[in-house]
Amino acid sequence: MNTAKAALMLSTALFTTACVQLPEQPEQRQQTAVLQPEVAVTPLLYYTERIADRLFKDLKPITPGAIAVVSFTDVKSLAPDPYNLSMNLLGLQLQESMLTVASQLGYQVKELRLASSVKIYADHERMLSRDINELATQQSVRYVIAGTLNQSENYTTVNARLVDIQTNTVIAAASDLVPSSVLGSAEQVQLRQQMLYRNSQ
Repeated sequence: MNTAKAALMLSTALFTTACVQLPEQPEQRQQTAVLQPEVAVTPLLYYTERIADRLFKDLKPITPGAIAVVSFTDVKSLAPDPYNLSMNLLGLQLQESMLTVASQLGYQVKELRLASSVKIYADHERMLSRDINELATQQSVRYVIAGTLNQSENYTTVNARLVDIQTNTVIAAASDLVPSSVLGSAEQVQLRQQMLYRNSQ
């Protein structure tokens, strides 16, 4: 009888302990979920998409027509700087972000770099090209998104505009400052006279 009573008391104690521990399990799972890393937006993508959003914000309805997006270039030369890799990357990323945001907003966007056929290589396939011989010579577009970059020591000023090329009218414009720190890591890589220079900041 004493053995049965002891067994009953032991099982009651175990059951009570299990009941007390049950609420802790959801808390542990919740803490684990909070600690999981989230997918982060790269700083460069954040700034380029912010400029694109500003360009299209409050844009009134426009006459239907295709939009083309060109690379953003240095404000002084209106061409890519062959010795400034970080600014060239910014100009290309701005082009991609403008194209993406315009497409997401429902505008008809023309891809100027589309080749006449898919090129297949050993390690990749390619449809986009900058080879003039592979591209259409005539592009039927009504609007162009273009922009300039003006780099200073601490930031790059970006000016974007949506232009109606039939009337040479700027119908939307946006500006922003992109800090130099987001154009690369702590080391800025510059190409000068075909040589790479690393400048720690």
